[in-house]
Amino acid sequence: MKKLLIAAIVLTSAGTVMAQTPEDALRYSWQTATGTARVQSLGGASGSIGGEVSTLFSNPANLGFYKTGDLVISGGLNMLSNKTSYYDGTETAKKSAGFLGTSGVVFASQGRGNKAIKSSSFGIGITRLADFNNRLSFYGVNNKSAMGDMFAENANAFGGHEQDPYGADLAFQTYWINKDANGNYSSPAGSIARSTGLYQEGTLRTNGGITEIAIGGGLNLNDKVYLGGSVGLPTLRYGATRTFEEFDQSENATNQFDYGYFEDDLVTKGMGVNVKLGAVFTPTQNFRIGIAAHTPTWYSLTDHYDAYAEAGSENNPDNKGKPVNQWRPEEESVYDYSLQTPYKLLGSFTYLFGDVNNVSSQKGLVTADVEYVNYMASNFKAYDENGISDKSYFRDLNTAIDDAYKGALNARLGAELKFNTIMARIGGAYYGNPYKNLAGEKGNIYQGSAGVGYRNHGFFIDLGYIYTAKDDVYYPYRLENKSNFDPATIKASGSRVVLTLGFKI
Repeated sequence: MKKLLIAAIVLTSAGTVMAQTPEDALRYSWQTATGTARVQSLGGASGSIGGEVSTLFSNPANLGFYKTGDLVISGGLNMLSNKTSYYDGTETAKKSAGFLGTSGVVFASQGRGNKAIKSSSFGIGITRLADFNNRLSFYGVNNKSAMGDMFAENANAFGGHEQDPYGADLAFQTYWINKDANGNYSSPAGSIARSTGLYQEGTLRTNGGITEIAIGGGLNLNDKVYLGGSVGLPTLRYGATRTFEEFDQSENATNQFDYGYFEDDLVTKGMGVNVKLGAVFTPTQNFRIGIAAHTPTWYSLTDHYDAYAEAGSENNPDNKGKPVNQWRPEEESVYDYSLQTPYKLLGSFTYLFGDVNNVSSQKGLVTADVEYVNYMASNFKAYDENGISDKSYFRDLNTAIDDAYKGALNARLGAELKFNTIMARIGGAYYGNPYKNLAGEKGNIYQGSAGVGYRNHGFFIDLGYIYTAKDDVYYPYRLENKSNFDPATIKASGSRVVLTLGFKI
């Protein structure tokens, strides 16, 4: 199925619909670092930072630095803005949402005598790995193609509109596409786009997120080597409502097309599991080197999908005198499948200033992470009971992922200055482009952060601010010939405020 590479398609089997696309795989893996207000103020760098509950989710070997326990709770607010450009139109949309940040508890115990294990710890934490609450909108005049062209291509590829009840069949029943005497499908909207242009507009509203609970522990071996591991149990919920409309701008009442409107709703829910293993080495008291590996997350997911179409087909001899038609499938589709996300490799260093064994003499630190994520390693899989056709679909989908994405490097850097009980922090991060650029795709994420903290008598409070700039693309639809469609380009910016409260236990 060549179209899997270039189109967000649906395929039916036994009354269900498979609407997974390469974009789904990227959405669940292209994520920025999480953590407490302290860690996020440091650009998200935490791979060799020492005792921090956030390291349950990055390098759990740092849990081995704990000599006493911590109880930590975090929360904050995300404020997002998307500036979207599509052909000759530019639109801005905004969204704000609160969240529960990295929180948890760590228990520590010190070894006795001259044993190699100087201390050990056990922790459980929760964090928000991804926040899908967002909104974007776009508009412009398209002189290349129409969404109707996509529906026609799908109907031709599947051998009939009936094989695509959540896409091409909706377009056929509303006369957005037509079938000729030879059984070939086409859309009058496409012809209009290439002659006088079509005005197109759309929105994408998303909600949900990925929340992970992690359980892990760490060991301190002779104050030289620190080992740790954690098991992550993420819960995923993604909701998306997409709308798209295209209009004939001409006053030609005989071209059989006035407008077409498409709306679909997707809710994906599921749970997963992953493992993180790490080590931190201290060649000197002031210098630390960390390494960590994250297995893929193995998700079990369920999609709930529905769609609706409406079109105005002026002067169409087949519409039985009804110029406006609406159509919706008989029932919502529910489909179960699994997803394996990419693995991650992490390398870190931290240099501490002052006497690390004397709290009053500690002056601060510089810390950095470099991370590799192989985005093309995402893999969808059908369950055995889904049948041969479903497995074939997912094989082609996984090939499309291999062709669409690549591995990328991410880098995070932070510095902390300590003035006895007061700390000041600054940081930054860069997340590399995961796209192979098949049809103009390009994406990067840049972050700058700052924060302050207070620690005294077993109590600490941290406040962080993170600014994020992101370049990305959104495709309202795709066609076989990549020169016939273009994405909406997105300049996204976001501000995040995070507050963390903690107590020594």
